[in-house]
Amino acid sequence: MQGESVLENRRPGWSLWWKQITAAVVFLLGGLAGDAAAGGLLIGGGTFAYVVISRMQSRYVVTDERVKAKVGILNKVSREYRINDVQSLTEGQSIFERILGHGSITFRTASNDEITWHGVPEHKDVAKTVRRMQRQYE
Repeated sequence: MQGESVLENRRPGWSLWWKQITAAVVFLLGGLAGDAAAGGLLIGGGTFAYVVISRMQSRYVVTDERVKAKVGILNKVSREYRINDVQSLTEGQSIFERILGHGSITFRTASNDEITWHGVPEHKDVAKTVRRMQRQYE
């Protein structure tokens, strides 16, 4: 992305990993209360470490030319679309995301290809940035 200006650079919110965080808490509490304390603490701690590292490695980026998502730890996936190829942009929020101030953004191209960013903090600001850049390409 040399020569491009980064306009938005966000990490997904913690809500994206709510299932893993819940499992980690259950294992940690089970480890503290049960006979297999070491196993529960190890599994819970490992699960939480996975979430932290996964979040640190994940990025949602908007530049003046493209939107890009990079996710994953061992199996890294990167998807991007040029701003002028994005035909539609859809925003959404579940009740849980609304409480946390996060949302989802789906970008679609003319070929019906799509990429969805989940757990985006201040998702409306990110969507406004993309729309502003799209107007420059019209």
